[in-house]
Amino acid sequence: MIEYNLQINNGNEAFGVTGKTITANEVVKTISVDFLAEELHHANELIPKSVIKEVLSHFAEVSVRLMAEGFAIQFLNGQDVVLRLYPDIHLKCQSINLTKARELLNEPTLTEEQMVERAGEIADKVGVSVRAYAEVQRTFTQMLQDAKPSIQRKGIVEKAYVERVNGDGTGDDNGGDQPAGGGDDNQGGGSAASQGGLEP
Repeated sequence: MIEYNLQINNGNEAFGVTGKTITANEVVKTISVDFLAEELHHANELIPKSVIKEVLSHFAEVSVRLMAEGFAIQFLNGQDVVLRLYPDIHLKCQSINLTKARELLNEPTLTEEQMVERAGEIADKVGVSVRAYAEVQRTFTQMLQDAKPSIQRKGIVEKAYVERVNGDGTGDDNGGDQPAGGGDDNQGGGSAASQGGLEP
């Protein structure tokens, strides 16, 4: 069973939302590595639980090393990719428009054509950042839906108005005025986020 709360949001200044909105947010428990190893052992009893646990204990360090070398890691169900981990690259300022390019180059008369021609130079001025990113594919979401989980509302909670922080961000990771758990590809999933240390 999957529990969820309805959340009454009182606005988010960074998103320009001032009125009340209602969203739904999952209430999940985090399983332990022992529990996951036990379940994987049940799926294939030829693999000892101790071996599975040892593999899982090295997963993060190996994944980071491979991503640092420019690889994406894909989890498959048969031939279908269900989960993909990869190093996600962004400009440190997210995007550069003509106004920003003129500011970076200190050239008020810069044209869009010149901006495009000098894209590399402009990008070098702001730099790029990298983060580890997990992307859930539509197949994984379909598998979850095909499992026909029961869904039950746990309660209704209210969230205070979220003010802009330092003029450029929100007060937390999930302002409540956007769908929770959504990925950049709008395929019903995104980065896996821990919801606490509870174990079954």
